[in-house]
Amino acid sequence: MKNTAEILEALTQIATEKEIDKEEVIEGIKEGFKKAYERFFDPEAVTEVDFDEQTGAIKMFLLLKVVQKVDDDWLEIGINEAKDEFGDNVAIGDVVKRPVEFEDEFSRLAVHQVRQIVQQKIRSSERERIYNKFIDKAHELLTGKVVGMNDQGTAYLVDVDGVNASLWNKKLIPDDEFEVGDFVTFYVEDVEKDNRFSQIQASRTAPGFLKKIIEREIPEVADGTIEIMGVSRQPGVRAKVAAISHDENIEPIGSIVGPQGSRITNISNQLNGEKIDVVEWNEDINKFIMNAMAPVRVVSVDVDEENNEADIIVPDEQLSLAIGRNGIAARIVANLLKMKINILSVSQAQELGIPVQWNGNITEEELTSKDFLDATNRRKNKTNQPSKPNFKNNKTSQRANYDPIADLEQELERFQAELAKENETHEQKQEQKFAQEQVNHEEEKIEEDIKEVETNLDEIQENLKAFEEITSDDEEDEDEDFDDEDFDSYYDEK
Repeated sequence: MKNTAEILEALTQIATEKEIDKEEVIEGIKEGFKKAYERFFDPEAVTEVDFDEQTGAIKMFLLLKVVQKVDDDWLEIGINEAKDEFGDNVAIGDVVKRPVEFEDEFSRLAVHQVRQIVQQKIRSSERERIYNKFIDKAHELLTGKVVGMNDQGTAYLVDVDGVNASLWNKKLIPDDEFEVGDFVTFYVEDVEKDNRFSQIQASRTAPGFLKKIIEREIPEVADGTIEIMGVSRQPGVRAKVAAISHDENIEPIGSIVGPQGSRITNISNQLNGEKIDVVEWNEDINKFIMNAMAPVRVVSVDVDEENNEADIIVPDEQLSLAIGRNGIAARIVANLLKMKINILSVSQAQELGIPVQWNGNITEEELTSKDFLDATNRRKNKTNQPSKPNFKNNKTSQRANYDPIADLEQELERFQAELAKENETHEQKQEQKFAQEQVNHEEEKIEEDIKEVETNLDEIQENLKAFEEITSDDEEDEDEDFDDEDFDSYYDEK
């Protein structure tokens, strides 16, 4: 084998371009030759590879133990043969180094192994570099430029400071659509060391995405005066945010909502119109539940702390509002509270024999008052009026045909039965889908890696005439919520 200083030049070039330690590439070459020898000759053979960093010379040796009687030709050498080959000073028990001749077939295998191992080391080093570069960005917002989509069309590829992050379809807000060249902001859920598809776990649906946008847009949140204690979302539809003020002179809801709702509207526009309700957090779980249920009034609340569950009784007239279409409103509250909730009307509680404690934020007198009944009737009238066309989705809302009271008991029963299981089931489906996407991507990536392995180290072959003899032959080879106006009017009243 020809050995020249050009090897060092090529290694330096690879190390510089790939931003990895040159020693990693040298170790890859040594390991490749060793594995090639094991595969071509004997898996138990002991070899040594020397790389001269001054001249670029590569030498390989088979290590043999000198013995009186040879049992294994790949591991041992007889004393007489050893003296003939290495001189009279050799003694039994010594280990001698027999130079390995780089024959054509072995050389091709060696180069193939070197390619694989060096490429693996390059990828491993790149993953380590990306991890170290972005680990401090976990749970923060990043903005990148859309450069395309993956081959399966299941994720946008977003360039962030020279690194591609995959923004998967399941992590997009409904109606999210981007073109190549668009800039998109996302939340970094995690940064992984070994994920070959995307080390940066990007999301626009995570609760943290909304939390960080609020922190970015609201100065009182950014400076810590107001703290976001919890976020629950149905991405693109509705969200609830629990906040607390550490300054008694600053009101958390009003600060986040802003004058005439200007601040919260700006944030909502960044989330494709997602309606955002802000409630005040309270360490008293009963009070927090009542705040979280707003604008629904709470007649009675009974918390089972041992089972992390709560029975919430609401006025008959507000039961449908408390549950929401397909249980969205109740599910958002449950996620915000991080507990299972059972919502019942006063009538249902009485039928089931559940005590009505009247420990909520509405009294029995208020429940039957003219003001409360009039307000409830106004909501019903709004709900039963034909709604405006939704031009964004190019279709007319079907709320006009929806009777919020019809089949309510059946919907409530279904909600209470499925609420505890729904999140887990949804996550399982998403994981299965994602796993299948990964399998499909893995199969295609294997072929790409094989081609990459065969071509990437051409940098060495093309630039180093030292490998010409070795490589010459090788080169051949969701639905809307119950009524947005009901929630929006809550803040007007505030």
